[in-house]
Amino acid sequence: MWVGNSSAAAEIVVIQPDNDGGAIGDLVVQAQAAGRLVEFIHPDNSAVVTSAALVSDGSGQFPIQMDAIEATQAVQDLAHSIPLVTGKRTVVRAYLSNYGANPVTVSAEVTVRQPGGGSVVIPSSNVATLSPSDAGNIVASRNDAARSLNFVLPFAAAGPVELVLTRVTDTTLGADLPIGSGKRPTVYFQTGAPFRVRIVGLSYSWGTPAITIAPVSRDYALLQSWLGRAYPASSVQSAVVTAAATAAPPFGCGDINAQIAALRAQDVNSGTDARTHYYGIVSDAGFFMRGCTAGIPSNPDPSVVASGPTGSNSWGWDFDGSYGDWYGGHEIGHTMGRLHPGFCGETADDLVGYPFPAGQLSTTDAVFGGFDVGDPANSLPMRALPGSQWHDVMTYCNSQWLSPYTYEGIRRRLVAENALPAGGGAGGGAGPGSGTGGRPDQRIPNVPLGTRVAPGAIPTAGTRSAGSGAPVHVVAQLNFTRRTGSIDFVNPVPNLGVSARSEGSRVGLLLRSSSGAASEIRAAYRINSDIEPGDDEVGLVDTVVSVPADTSVIELTIDGAAVAEFRPGPEPSAPPHGLRLNAAAGRLSVTQRLDGSPHPGHRFTVQTSPDGGRTWQTVAVGLTEPRVDLIGEAYEPGKELLVKVIATNGLTATETVDRVTIGDQQESKGAP
Repeated sequence: MWVGNSSAAAEIVVIQPDNDGGAIGDLVVQAQAAGRLVEFIHPDNSAVVTSAALVSDGSGQFPIQMDAIEATQAVQDLAHSIPLVTGKRTVVRAYLSNYGANPVTVSAEVTVRQPGGGSVVIPSSNVATLSPSDAGNIVASRNDAARSLNFVLPFAAAGPVELVLTRVTDTTLGADLPIGSGKRPTVYFQTGAPFRVRIVGLSYSWGTPAITIAPVSRDYALLQSWLGRAYPASSVQSAVVTAAATAAPPFGCGDINAQIAALRAQDVNSGTDARTHYYGIVSDAGFFMRGCTAGIPSNPDPSVVASGPTGSNSWGWDFDGSYGDWYGGHEIGHTMGRLHPGFCGETADDLVGYPFPAGQLSTTDAVFGGFDVGDPANSLPMRALPGSQWHDVMTYCNSQWLSPYTYEGIRRRLVAENALPAGGGAGGGAGPGSGTGGRPDQRIPNVPLGTRVAPGAIPTAGTRSAGSGAPVHVVAQLNFTRRTGSIDFVNPVPNLGVSARSEGSRVGLLLRSSSGAASEIRAAYRINSDIEPGDDEVGLVDTVVSVPADTSVIELTIDGAAVAEFRPGPEPSAPPHGLRLNAAAGRLSVTQRLDGSPHPGHRFTVQTSPDGGRTWQTVAVGLTEPRVDLIGEAYEPGKELLVKVIATNGLTATETVDRVTIGDQQESKGAP
């Protein structure tokens, strides 16, 4: 405790209660929990406390009364039952009532104090008008960001933080106002975990004459911002990459998820943190692609990918210019094991135990309330989100945010994922037949071996091989209803570990050698989320298997019957020429020069590196010819990139690397 008029005053380290210590202790505990001031009585020459009582500060003595003070990061109640995490933007909201005769407009200061860290005084970011007609109506104050005094914390270190409203000023008169019922709660910050995500914007050609359609900058910016504001992460470590869709439009989310899974494996093989989530976004400017997730993992598994649409449609309630933010929050929530609660047209009983009616954030506005802390960089103001009017992001209802139920579930999953190894582990960790996430949203219409390149030294070619029993990444789509499938991507990944076999799985990969020998691997698979009742049951295989070098065919089987096959082409030789790179502002065209046409059994991957080869981003995978045109803000004038083209037959690969400066037009002259 401190004695005096500020928390920087002298401290009492030990107090000794007299005869009625139990009652005094009870009062102190209850007052601390409520943040109320307590008056201790002791003799002038002794530290023995003889009595204690709540400070008398009624409205007759002080017309301005403090109702409560709340620290929130996305969703909270006045008891602070939702953990605060370090590193996340935090807003302290002070609720005041005016029992005087006339309205008064006020600003304020909050003193924030951590043990051993000194005190920081923070001015309110707004002024609030206190009307006598609203006195005592704390719900109205919580439901309107303009009615509370809001303070943005400049820090959020782990441990206890004391919050004290130390100054309230009448902005008209410039005079400080005394306040009654002062509360000074101590809130606690837990060490948070980061959320790692790579957002892949898929471009495609559409119309006659054909034009290239891709997400716009606001789609990326608002999705990144929303994840930072809504998700319980200490930071959002995000990166954006643009890639050309491999499948022909109008494709489905299953096609995009297959491509994203292949792209992710190439990145992790090249050194990307294996704890990174991948989410693909597709602009609705040409056609609408309903989103889905490639399975919902019951255990931490960042290899699960998802994709969804984006665009400027408001859907009647979202007016910030892009709906891809909350839509992405829903699909990414599936990748963290979150299911549909079963409201607003969802499949009922997908999630047992959702604690609030109708998918709301709270039963009443007096308990839990959502709060958007805002984002000045994207012109997004602070906004109160009343718990009875807003709904959980995992529902199909309008006005979506994170409920306490989902917020805590994702927070725990982030902590668990952060404990996983960062190295190149294998994907496909789900057990056989991971469950679906319920029916689609009826509001929405259905429509490499990373070569490390030192600055100045550019290798123009290299070879990597799966070798005998080396790891190969296989991505396949499944249709259990029709008993069909396709093997979409096969690539050597020498830096990844082999996935665990899934005994009892309905899906297998049968490896046949040129000598006739055969062996079958039972592979894990995931059923897509958001399947409409009556639709086919479809899913994805995303696995790393050990493939002998003499393998002549890989067969995909369902219940023992072959439904698709992959035949490796001839081993690709070192390309005879370098790359042709055209790099205008916002656009990059890459072509591998060959003598003649590419072999039909070869596929091509394109990667770029903005840091001299220390890290690589895959921008195209599964190309049938070594050519791709890319657009996006990543290609800024004057920016220097390394560009790599990998040619593979599925088991072995060659790669060519060259350098380009955006804004130049050049043709590689280096020897292969």
